Amino acid sequence: MHLLRSLRLLLLPLAFACLAPAIVRADAASEARAALALGIDEVAAALRERPAQGDLVNLLDTLVDKHFAFATTTRLAVGPAWRDFTPEQQSRAIYLFSRIVIRTYADRLGGDAGPRVSYGQPAELKAGRVEIPTTAVTGGQTYSVAYRLELDKASAPARWRVYDVVAEGVSLIANYRSQFDPIVKKSGPAGLLETLETKLAEQASAVKK
Repeated sequence: MHLLRSLRLLLLPLAFACLAPAIVRADAASEARAALALGIDEVAAALRERPAQGDLVNLLDTLVDKHFAFATTTRLAVGPAWRDFTPEQQSRAIYLFSRIVIRTYADRLGGDAGPRVSYGQPAELKAGRVEIPTTAVTGGQTYSVAYRLELDKASAPARWRVYDVVAEGVSLIANYRSQFDPIVKKSGPAGLLETLETKLAEQASAVKK
């Protein structure tokens, strides 16, 4: 439930280190915070149009690809076994996982004005990665959610994108890692891909009904 709420805060508008993380340099902090706010605002504006379910899924596909680093999210969710995937299997896993996450939450998103979000001071996790704490008020409730972003230098120009969402100490990546581990250990990359394919097909079928 906590992860549902945290993703809803990203989509509705879209373990800490032992030592305190360093404060990010001012310009990088400003850029990362602006990128997160832009993603939240863009999704909020789109949802206010109250699109049909199929249109909403397509819209979120585009916006989440723009603001979410699913290649990193998938790799970290799979863990060390990622090296056992061929490049083709990696690409397929990224596609399937991203679409499953989007469709999992699309039918839970409302067309309201979105939460009021306050952004805290970004902290550096490592070079090119920051964590931004937020406080969001929606539906009369207040949530504390941290977003982890990485600087994607492969894009032109380089941009900050979310790769993990942490709510009350539980991360999106850690949650899926616990689900993926037993599947990969038992059936390898092919087994995980088969599981993801089945899940996505079930979601697509449910939308058509």
